[in-house]
Amino acid sequence: MAGHSSFAQQSPVYSQYAINGFVVNPALAGADATTRIGISAHDYLMGVRNAPKTFMASANGRLLKGRNRVNNGKLLRGQSGRIGLGGLVFSDINGLVQRVGVQFTYAYHIDMRYSSLSLGLSGALSQTSIDAKRLEFNEYEPLIAEGFSNLTYVPDAVLGVMYRHKDHYIGITASNLFQRSFHFKEFDYNYILYRHYYLLGGTTVDLGRTAFSFAPSFLAKMTSNKVYQAEISTRFIYKNEDAWLAFSYRTPNIASVTIGVRTGHIYIGYAYEYNFGSIRTLSKGSQEIMLVYRIGDTSKRYRWKERF
Repeated sequence: MAGHSSFAQQSPVYSQYAINGFVVNPALAGADATTRIGISAHDYLMGVRNAPKTFMASANGRLLKGRNRVNNGKLLRGQSGRIGLGGLVFSDINGLVQRVGVQFTYAYHIDMRYSSLSLGLSGALSQTSIDAKRLEFNEYEPLIAEGFSNLTYVPDAVLGVMYRHKDHYIGITASNLFQRSFHFKEFDYNYILYRHYYLLGGTTVDLGRTAFSFAPSFLAKMTSNKVYQAEISTRFIYKNEDAWLAFSYRTPNIASVTIGVRTGHIYIGYAYEYNFGSIRTLSKGSQEIMLVYRIGDTSKRYRWKERF
């Protein structure tokens, strides 16, 4: 559980990045020439008091010009419309400690004949606080006993690169670029927001003449203090993401299953994770619910932005 908890405490963990990759890599802001608005809630250890929880809301899209045409999420012609914008707000709760953050993203997309290269840069700001109201009666918390209540706001940055060729993609993300550190008031303890690196890749394969396809992918994570984690998964997709079923394994011992459906412009996904480590005797597993609203299959929706 060490790898999972480390990532959950310093950077939120998102299980369903397949339908909203922007939460993992800022270069994907507007990458498919559509607008995506998403929300999610992740309960890491169901049944455990004060267990970690993450709540997230995000939006991203591309600034297109009226003369461009979009078909199935792909920009067909024109040299304009290369700029993507996005924003993300999250709340990460771990016991008495709550970390709230915002992130604003600028992305630049270079569309080629059969491939594209996307670059993304995010400015981030977060604050960590301790919620004394969550203490049980007569429970002792050293930080609160010393008069500590809030940490200062911490600015940071996230950098992402993504390369896509037809149905294949690979990208890298570096978050907590400044690797800021701060002290707990009266304590001789230095808390460091370690730099996180993510390597994301995958492809989509059509299953012959059937209405099904499958999309294998991987996500490797590493921090600057040498914490590693790897995840492999595959999604079985029906038609144009009308429904999907995914299976994943995350080191050291976490397996998950995800089901999802699309109704109109709305994508709804539910993921359940089970930890086969010693924590299984205390927790009923983890779960995440994600909703994504996707619009922008034609350039008409973007014409009001031509004033930019």
